[in-house]
Amino acid sequence: MSEFFRNLKNENKLKTLYAYASTETIVDPYEKNRENLFQNPLPIKALIRQISQEALRWKYYAQLPSGSIEVIAEKKYKTLFRTADKIKFEEEYYKCWRDDSKGFAILEREDYIIVVLAKKNE
Repeated sequence: MSEFFRNLKNENKLKTLYAYASTETIVDPYEKNRENLFQNPLPIKALIRQISQEALRWKYYAQLPSGSIEVIAEKKYKTLFRTADKIKFEEEYYKCWRDDSKGFAILEREDYIIVVLAKKNE
């Protein structure tokens, strides 16, 4: 754990997210109906910031749904954010934002990552 995250932990600024991975199973082989079965969640301690409406409009070109969040987490969680089918934070569900031209919205820094999570509308 880097000094940055140690300081955030000591100040009680870190919140817990829960990442759910899933496996896809075929329910009906004739009609090819598929169903996702979610596995047990894995906890992620991170700093959470709400994205303002102005940032959604200008920084992300209004493609993200309102209520999206930015997560500042340790680099070791990068693969977990990419593979999670849903991420739970305070009774709301999110997914890692993926732009068709740029890929996942994960910004890598020297000792942490910034991940943009879009609110799921389910």
